[in-house]
Amino acid sequence: MIESIFLSLVASGIWDGTKQSAGKIKGNSTWNNFNFRDAENDYRNNIKLLYNKLSIVGNPNAVPLDGIFSDVFILDKISATRKYDLQGLQEDNAILHDVKRQNGLELVKDTYNNNSNRLFILGKPGAGKTTFLRYIALQAADYKIDKIPIFVGLKEWSDSGLDLMEFLVKQFDICNFPNADVFIEGILKTGSAIVLFDGLDEVIKKQRDNVIHIVEDFTKKYTVTQCLITCRIAGNEYQFDQFNYVEVADFTNEQMRTFATKWFQEDVEKQQLFLTEFFKDEHESLRDLGRIPLLLGLLCLNFEATLQFPPRKVELYEEAIEALLKKWDANRNIKRDTMYHKLSLGRKRQLFSKVAYENFTDKKIFFKQRDLTKQIVKFLDKVPNTDKDDKVEIEGDEVLKEIESQHGIFVERAFQIYSFSHLTFQEYFTARFIANNPKPKKLKALIQHRLQDTRWQETLILTVNMLEDDAYEFFAVFKTVIDEIVNDDEQLVEFINWADTKAQASDMPYKLSAIRTTYCFFDRALARDLALDRALARDLALDRALDLDRARDRALDLDLALDLALDLALDLALALDRALDRALARALARALARDLAHKDFSLYYFFLIIKNIVKFAFDRTILKSKFTRSFTRFIDDLPDSELKQALTSLKLSESDSKERWQNFATELQQIMQTHCNIAYEWNFTEEQLDKLEQYFEANRILVECLNSAVVSDREGIENSLLTFEEL
Repeated sequence: MIESIFLSLVASGIWDGTKQSAGKIKGNSTWNNFNFRDAENDYRNNIKLLYNKLSIVGNPNAVPLDGIFSDVFILDKISATRKYDLQGLQEDNAILHDVKRQNGLELVKDTYNNNSNRLFILGKPGAGKTTFLRYIALQAADYKIDKIPIFVGLKEWSDSGLDLMEFLVKQFDICNFPNADVFIEGILKTGSAIVLFDGLDEVIKKQRDNVIHIVEDFTKKYTVTQCLITCRIAGNEYQFDQFNYVEVADFTNEQMRTFATKWFQEDVEKQQLFLTEFFKDEHESLRDLGRIPLLLGLLCLNFEATLQFPPRKVELYEEAIEALLKKWDANRNIKRDTMYHKLSLGRKRQLFSKVAYENFTDKKIFFKQRDLTKQIVKFLDKVPNTDKDDKVEIEGDEVLKEIESQHGIFVERAFQIYSFSHLTFQEYFTARFIANNPKPKKLKALIQHRLQDTRWQETLILTVNMLEDDAYEFFAVFKTVIDEIVNDDEQLVEFINWADTKAQASDMPYKLSAIRTTYCFFDRALARDLALDRALARDLALDRALDLDRARDRALDLDLALDLALDLALDLALALDRALDRALARALARALARDLAHKDFSLYYFFLIIKNIVKFAFDRTILKSKFTRSFTRFIDDLPDSELKQALTSLKLSESDSKERWQNFATELQQIMQTHCNIAYEWNFTEEQLDKLEQYFEANRILVECLNSAVVSDREGIENSLLTFEEL
């Protein structure tokens, strides 16, 4: 290709107007003996050698780029130029509905599209801008793009002291080109090259204006040459005429899947394990991080070492933030020369924590630029040894742009509207602020006001993870807040005390908190008139989470709860079709196979069945027949006792009237209350039921916190759950 370009340049007399240049080509015998094919192979192989390796933060070994590269998608509109109000940004996909996603490689290859000839490519730190340009260079080196690639690291060039053409000539040194400047001049004038200018933001500030000026002159001189420039997202204030400004899109789920599949391609078992874990609902926050290739690589690397994600997610968040705050620039030997860089890493964390906490407590995840800069300036005014400037507001804007450019902690979501780049980061830094200021009164007020806010629940879990000393005081405050949800209602207090009494008297091999939860669940189900709806089914899952020994103490015991309560109570109450018969048969078979492990729950089980048969399916003879046979078998298996005698006195046949079946249910309930202290009609109001929902949910969150906390009396906290016992 190089030889044919050279010959066409000579034949076309491209340098006729420049005698010196023409003479260098036509009159220099060196060109006649020059081995173009070897030179071209050398050049293309050198491109592959230089750009086919990718450094991953945290990995000492570079990895082949083509081994993990996922297609880059480009947004045709820059976030910072789109105008939305704060209300609009709260709506789902508000910032994406008017944006077109395009495959980056296809866009670059579309030479018939004038918009693709000059691209100014913006992206967050670690979004894959440099990787994309390297991939373009490799594609061209492999003849998959019909251009000669010239890669220009703008920082490397600006630090070299060479003028731009001298730097470009150096790229061809490997080919031993005589008078390479003449050849480069020719391919630039004819549009046979693609010039890849990488990392405008990495050029030190005092040199940046000059670099911009030279690059702009270069692109104006060689108007037909395809040029791409990359810059971090905060560089959108740089104006290049005739360039189309685009933005690198975050990874989609499919792109993350592709990236991970390639990462683990040599170990299919590990690959499948990662994908299964990564796409679980509980790891949504990790997927949020993984939309940035830099952080996804970090997650893959972490998982590769341990075959799991750390139970304490805070460890992953800290590693991700460390990568953005420190390692990313250090990995590429980039030193910033700005006022902001004078802040220590600790001060930066303090700044982000303060901003995160103040906005999160005000329920703000998006904030106006002027408000954010005021917060930044307010913090900087309190920090010793920082430069003061009369133009305080402008200084705040400059620091904000530096933070956005260097770390990507803040990003401009729309015109002059910012947020943390990941909600996870705002939650993390909010938790960091609380952990560093653990004052009991403030903590209690915070939990009281934010406990029902789902966005704050993860923050509380992160907070307790960050408490390095004994977190017992945290749980004492938390427990006080939880008890206050219900302790002003005598009936709810009686109900919770009843569940504790049952738990204390139980001989089940589970922890007290798990047993209390079980009793609370079943009687709460009865309080809802035994018609379990979908919301209650979800409650069942939440109650299970209260189990404090995840390997064994499933709060409702999965075997019993899901198979009996959910399968049966939900299906029988709501399904009025043929599936009803199958649901009952399935549940009965499971129950009998396990010998109905505990009499209380076995009776609850039968009570739920008979109430639902009477209420929904009395005309189903087969159901009544199955019930009577199973109930008789259950009584026969009971040891001799007053309970067995009382149950034996109950008589029921599938041919009995509906009134008799209703009376049977009433008699069974009375026996349960007398001999088992269960099955009371609590008749809770909707308001009381809502309070119970809040109470159980709060206990669930406390348990989530406890599972990863450093605490001195874990057993004492566990035993106090679902009681009014003070810590």
